Amino acid sequence: MGVEQETGLATRGLASRFGGAGAAWTAAALVVAVTVLSGYSVGTPFYRVVPLAGRAAQGSDGTLPRDAGTSTTTVTQGAGSQGAQQQATQGTAAGGPGKASGSTRTGLACAPGKNGGSTDTGVTANQIKLASTVVKSGIAVSFLGDVEYGMEAVMNKVNRQGGICGRQLTLQLVDDGWNPTTGQQYLRAFINEGYFALAVVPSSEGLRLAINGGDIDRAGIPVVGSDGMLIDQYTDPWVWPIATSTNGFMHIIAKWAHDQGAQRFGLVYENDYHFGPEGEKAFVGAIGRTGGTIPSGCDVAIASGQTSYSSTVQNFNTACGPTSGNPVDFVALLMEPTTAAVWVGNGGYLGNAGKAIGAAGPQTLFSHTFGEDFARECPSPCNVKFMVWTGFYPPEPPNDTLPAVQQYINGMQVTQSQADYENSFVEGGYDGMELLVQAMQAAGPDLTRARLRQVLDTMRFDSGLSNVEQFGSGSHFADIYAQAFQLTLSGRDFSGFRSMQTGWIQDPWVGQDALK
Repeated sequence: MGVEQETGLATRGLASRFGGAGAAWTAAALVVAVTVLSGYSVGTPFYRVVPLAGRAAQGSDGTLPRDAGTSTTTVTQGAGSQGAQQQATQGTAAGGPGKASGSTRTGLACAPGKNGGSTDTGVTANQIKLASTVVKSGIAVSFLGDVEYGMEAVMNKVNRQGGICGRQLTLQLVDDGWNPTTGQQYLRAFINEGYFALAVVPSSEGLRLAINGGDIDRAGIPVVGSDGMLIDQYTDPWVWPIATSTNGFMHIIAKWAHDQGAQRFGLVYENDYHFGPEGEKAFVGAIGRTGGTIPSGCDVAIASGQTSYSSTVQNFNTACGPTSGNPVDFVALLMEPTTAAVWVGNGGYLGNAGKAIGAAGPQTLFSHTFGEDFARECPSPCNVKFMVWTGFYPPEPPNDTLPAVQQYINGMQVTQSQADYENSFVEGGYDGMELLVQAMQAAGPDLTRARLRQVLDTMRFDSGLSNVEQFGSGSHFADIYAQAFQLTLSGRDFSGFRSMQTGWIQDPWVGQDALK
């Protein structure tokens, strides 16, 4: 498959935003650069992206082979002075055990040469080894492909400031193509290779298998700042999601639409990735509690990535659109951007008949890329009110002047100016990495997994990019809010996001309707 096919709608959207064909080649070149560089190293700390094509089969012991064909990109980080927070001694850091045995080492300081050296797996006197699976190929690249840049922006900033207690961060990233089995294999390999923690892990499908298969708990490896796409991230004692869950988004969307007067609902969702069936169950549960209905033929499952949904669209429109004689009041699209754009282009009914309220999608569709695709594909005239929901303060009016949002924008522009920083998952990758960094800083120089876990389970996280998040032991539903923005168009061009002034709406049924 060629680069243009690999990047798909994401590259075309970025090209439109960042300057046409030249920018399209720039976006494509990013993918090419990842796949052609081999055996290149500029020392530590390093930042590596290893696509699936560059990996041999996993060894029988679960490790990743060091084959000559491994594709690597490396970015060296500049050293800087220690931050003020890092001048504290170990005794002033958050309380709790150091090693898993419960011991606490004394006489350590948060400074180079005084931090206790190798305090746990993946930690040395000058380095903390982190790893993650990302998505640089396959259908999910349309919304997860740029998340790595949000993670890198935070890592770069921390390393320029001298690291954490004299330790620089290194981050190993492997593309698993959003494939569940491949992703689980890579996460197992990270565990066996001795990484300290898993950062963000944007590729949710492999993480799901690693959680449900017991890999994460058996290893006792922290997974910090995950994207919350799947509900199992919120109940595992070793996983701390940064974002509102898909389950929560669908509860909130259904409740909001009902409060606007919707009584009859339609839903179209992808059924070959877990977030679709999981969100569908939450949406149906919420509609039942509000007293609404989903008419026959208006709860439709589709396969991802098809070139056309014309026959399914026709059936949906006949059952749920104006020709039905009683169209639904509201339509939810639970899809990734590529599939959603095709559905819209095929003329799927979007709640725009009579007094209908409109249509909406959860965080998977909150991106500039999808806005561009929607503007191009929506049948003219596009008299549709389409809303996208996010659990963050996005870099859009009126939030774009907030100091934390400005810092995020600046960090993204320095790290990768072509990245879609309006993408909710990119912002989540940045915020998730901030959570991990702040937790490690609070853990202090005697850095261990057990100590990090205790810090996180009592942590109040206020990054300024979302509501204040309070984590607790046994349940990690720290963010349960969302707000809506409308896609605005100027002819066939996407002109930005407009706040719907919903304010933060809380999930009224946290954790209910969970699909196992």
